[in-house]
Amino acid sequence: MKRYVFSLHRVLRVRATQETVARQALRSAAEHAAHADEDYDLKLRNYEANVASAASLRGTVLNMLAMRDVATLRAQAVVDADRQRADAHDQLDAAHDNWAEAKQKVGALESLDERQRAQHRVELEAAEQAEADDIVTGRRLRRGADGGEVS
Repeated sequence: MKRYVFSLHRVLRVRATQETVARQALRSAAEHAAHADEDYDLKLRNYEANVASAASLRGTVLNMLAMRDVATLRAQAVVDADRQRADAHDQLDAAHDNWAEAKQKVGALESLDERQRAQHRVELEAAEQAEADDIVTGRRLRRGADGGEVS
């Protein structure tokens, strides 16, 4: 009997490569999301520190206007960082979904390969058993033809 060869081995190899690429994209998206979280936290702390320091300083109207402009810029940086953080988490979710889908496809092909491999093993064992039966039957027939008893 022929050696077992999975008929979709090329497809499985491609799917496994796609799953690896998706896993790497997921890892990259997770790192990007972590950096976005850190950036947001840093900008929020800077903004809160600026607000606290501005409240403690009393000075001229020009001083207060300058502080207000700085506070506005820092507040806008916090809003932008929050938007970037949300986008990074959306990308992370999309990357996770892509990886899960790729992993599912690989798993389905691997399962099919295992089922076909088991079926091939059963067929191989049946062929070996039939060959062994033919050998035994052939011996009996030769003994019977030589004048021996056939049992």
